[in-house]
Amino acid sequence: MLNFTKKGKTLVTSDTHWHHAPKWENPIWKMRGHSSPTEHDDFIVSEINRRVGKDDDLIHLGDLCLNSKIEDFEQLIASINCQNVYMLWGNHPNPHYKRVYLPLVKTLLGNSYMEGMEVYPLRYKNVIYLGHYAEVILEGQYTVLSHYPIYIWNEMQRGAWMLCGHSHYGCEFSRAENANGKILDVGWDGHNSVWTLEEIRAVMDKKQFVAVDHHRADMPQQPVAAEKG
Repeated sequence: MLNFTKKGKTLVTSDTHWHHAPKWENPIWKMRGHSSPTEHDDFIVSEINRRVGKDDDLIHLGDLCLNSKIEDFEQLIASINCQNVYMLWGNHPNPHYKRVYLPLVKTLLGNSYMEGMEVYPLRYKNVIYLGHYAEVILEGQYTVLSHYPIYIWNEMQRGAWMLCGHSHYGCEFSRAENANGKILDVGWDGHNSVWTLEEIRAVMDKKQFVAVDHHRADMPQQPVAAEKG
């Protein structure tokens, strides 16, 4: 299990949709108030570089870029100063899955490789692939990471956070103002930037655990990281 500590800042985001195809109907750059796809893409990179240092950890919960060429992906990761971008897969086409990630897996496993095999975590330049789902410790806080909002997640009855994206802040259940459940959509559309852990904690402190199945609200609220290590 990955344990993110205080060696540097840890920041989180999702659904940046860098290089989102401008020919799409209702293109996302326009919905986000930008005058062009280039302005949109440049703003995202500049905002990430403004808030995330070279040695910090940036956790990205999916849809980093989509419907773009592999050259666009390479340009994007080269323009991000952070050298530790931990990334989940999203739901949109990712050029680097077939062109970057799978060749890395095949090289690593060699003759042991079989179709469909995946290996995580796996680094490529400044990107560390985490797969489709992860459970991590964020400065002592047990946290479930998923591109999609999850209604019931591991250790929720003991205070675990659920961080997600996908809905572009359109799902009431995962919005910051919903006090029922320690879940948060950390996607770009709800914050117009990356989230710091301090910002996330300020939101989560106002939320409460709500029992939705047999897990009881009177269970201990802080999971012990060592128990899960």
